Amino acid sequence: LKSWMIRFHGVATKYLTHYLGWRRLLERYKTPLNPLICLREALGRAAMQQLTQT
Repeated sequence: LKSWMIRFHGVATKYLTHYLGWRRLLERYKTPLNPLICLREALGRAAMQQLTQT
């Protein structure tokens, strides 16, 4: 994670959650992202289903 964050030349803690969210997105797909994937994720319509405890 540290080596991935170095390219941003420091991150304000105010925006850390945004950077970590981007990192999770990259790790989830493991392929180059395209605008459609990003849009689906932003709208909550991704093909992946979140696990919830019932």
